[in-house]
Amino acid sequence: MELDEMKSLWENLSGKVENLEKIKKEELMKMTEKKYQNRLSSIYLPEILGSVICFGYAGFFVFQIAKLELPINQILAVFNTTVMVILPIISLWSLARLNRLKITDESPSVLVEKFKKEKTFFWKFQRFNLILSGLFAISILPPLAELFGKKDLVLQPTFWLVYVPVGLICIYVFGRLTFRKYDRSLKEAQQLIEGIA
Repeated sequence: MELDEMKSLWENLSGKVENLEKIKKEELMKMTEKKYQNRLSSIYLPEILGSVICFGYAGFFVFQIAKLELPINQILAVFNTTVMVILPIISLWSLARLNRLKITDESPSVLVEKFKKEKTFFWKFQRFNLILSGLFAISILPPLAELFGKKDLVLQPTFWLVYVPVGLICIYVFGRLTFRKYDRSLKEAQQLIEGIA
């Protein structure tokens, strides 16, 4: 073999190797993006289910407000309906912000920074959501009591000494479990992104 032939062969092989490396990198990025989407889907499912439940209750209250006689219960029903519509929308929007990160299109360092920013926003909103859920748990009971024919329920000490604390404890426990699951999923998603950096 002559030197020119060897040089040509070497360049040809070198080009093929570079092309294979590029293809492998693209495939790796696509696989990483798929795993990232799977991590977020473990958050999406409970959020979508919770949103459907909230919208259902909001619809229930919209059709029942006229049946409420006490003005305070009407105000609470409007507040609760508003909360049950706005919070799920913002929650799903904050998840969509995390989901819209394109792993294959961004440089790894920019991607990590964007992810951290979106994750911080998501966590701040979820904490606010948990606090508002406690207020919601208390404010939903009087209108429901009136709708089910038990207007005087909120005047009984049992309401304040049993129902409210039990409701708040349940929200706290459920919130902690949910936060743990979300935290695990977000940490795994972040590790995937940092793994390509």
